[in-house]
Amino acid sequence: MKTTNAIEKALQARISNEVSAIVDDFISNLNKLKNKYGGSMFYDFKESNASDSRNFMVDGVSKVKGVLHRMILDNHGDSMLRYKSKELINKLDLYE
Repeated sequence: MKTTNAIEKALQARISNEVSAIVDDFISNLNKLKNKYGGSMFYDFKESNASDSRNFMVDGVSKVKGVLHRMILDNHGDSMLRYKSKELINKLDLYE
């Protein structure tokens, strides 16, 4: 079973790297905006513009990066793992 766990961990690492690339692209564009126009270092995540909407604030781009990475992994990580596992099984031709 250690081999199976190692394969799953390797796939999870690849998934995390893929998500990191997506987040890094977003952060790069965010930094371009900040460098061109300025702005606050505080980022307010709000559900909507309603006065009673849920929200939280983070300070700095690195924390935004952490929030986005975690959010994407939480939302898409399991389905990405299933997809990549199926892809690997098909490449190994384990189905008859």
